[in-house]
Amino acid sequence: MFRNQYDQDILTWSPHGRLHQVEYAMEAVKQGGASVGCKNKDHAVLVTLNRSASELSSSQRKLFKVDDFVGIAVSGLTADGTALVKMLRSENISHKFTFGSHVDISRLALKVADNSQVSTQRAGARPSGVGTLIAGCDESGCHIFQTCPSGSIYEHEAIAIGLCLHLMLTIAPGARSQASKTFLENNQIVQASSLNELIVFALRALSEASVEPISELTCSVALVGINTPFKLLDTHSLSRLIAQIYQEV
Repeated sequence: MFRNQYDQDILTWSPHGRLHQVEYAMEAVKQGGASVGCKNKDHAVLVTLNRSASELSSSQRKLFKVDDFVGIAVSGLTADGTALVKMLRSENISHKFTFGSHVDISRLALKVADNSQVSTQRAGARPSGVGTLIAGCDESGCHIFQTCPSGSIYEHEAIAIGLCLHLMLTIAPGARSQASKTFLENNQIVQASSLNELIVFALRALSEASVEPISELTCSVALVGINTPFKLLDTHSLSRLIAQIYQEV
């Protein structure tokens, strides 16, 4: 994807004040599978749309456990995401050993953002091609943070990133995650809602990013709460919750 002479090096600014290689990394996130995160007072939920290279291959893993009360969803280059997960686990273990307590979720998110930002101003390295949603609970409550290849960081009540594989060739990049974002914006999360209602809400938003009905085979769900350690839902529980979506339609 060649644009001009200003995209040959990460350190070269264009006359319009743009770093094209960073923009290419952001594009990689948009081309990744859709991921949705939302939270209420007591819980945070991450939902991802699984994708595979062919019908004969397994889907790539996009949900990872960092610690008992922290998890991450990735969109973009999964290999880059795996490297970030390893870094976060190392940071978490180091904090526990040094201070004897769980690390704040914001500190982990800032660690990812700082790591991504450094790659935008050093020659000989490329920007990270992955966007993340970091969900967790600490002493201040439940949080969902979004990080970008540019090093930007945002905290959200609800957010969607990525794109549906089935529409990659027919719809502008990011259009399907935008459909999920529109759903999240038009349907406010009730803070007093139960955990099941929060999961169904996230699944309904994810379904907006798929041309086909979602199922327990095409999506994954992870949750974490103030008194609930991070865990992935099994297929039986997931299929029961997905059924509620289409019963309400």
